[in-house]
Amino acid sequence: MHRRTDERGSTLPFLVLTIVLAGVIVLGLGRVGGAATARAGAAAAADAAALAGAASGRAAAAELAAANGAELLSYQEVGNDTEVRVRLGPAEATGRARRTGDRDDGTGAGTGPTKGLAPAMRAALGRAEQLLGQKVPITSGWRSTEAQAALYANRAANPYPVAAPGSSMHERGLAIDVPADFVPRLLAVAPKSGLCQPYPADDPIHFEVCR
Repeated sequence: MHRRTDERGSTLPFLVLTIVLAGVIVLGLGRVGGAATARAGAAAAADAAALAGAASGRAAAAELAAANGAELLSYQEVGNDTEVRVRLGPAEATGRARRTGDRDDGTGAGTGPTKGLAPAMRAALGRAEQLLGQKVPITSGWRSTEAQAALYANRAANPYPVAAPGSSMHERGLAIDVPADFVPRLLAVAPKSGLCQPYPADDPIHFEVCR
């Protein structure tokens, strides 16, 4: 009887030690995983901020960095390139983008489907196109309040929901619609581009700049 008690007594410290070691390992893995996630997020935010800066300057870079939860640490223009450094939590990352020479001045100048889009959306689209290796087809981009009102008045004929005039992100240049068959491709790069699909069930073709 005493022998069994001694055996149980000697086993208990071993079990406690095993549990403690397992906890330390899990904690360590959690920290490593969290650091990797922070680095990936910082890299994505830096790339997006660099594209925004290349398109519209420092203010746009800072705006898009903040939209991705990061802080713009530095901004500089080197030759034809824009280089930024951002911090997201404990991680820092550098992004670089080429300026095309047709920098948006923030007034919404431009032609075609990108006309009127905000700098943040232009930057997000640029990042998506960089990852996809092709242009993102836009079926509807910026809308005036009058255009939104006309669309809302005819909403019964629209297969997707239509926001009331004055409340649509399209009116702010922060939303786009894409062809239905392009949605899966854009979704594949959306998280790295700063684009979100806020209504996946009711309005899957609608994408906005993540807020």
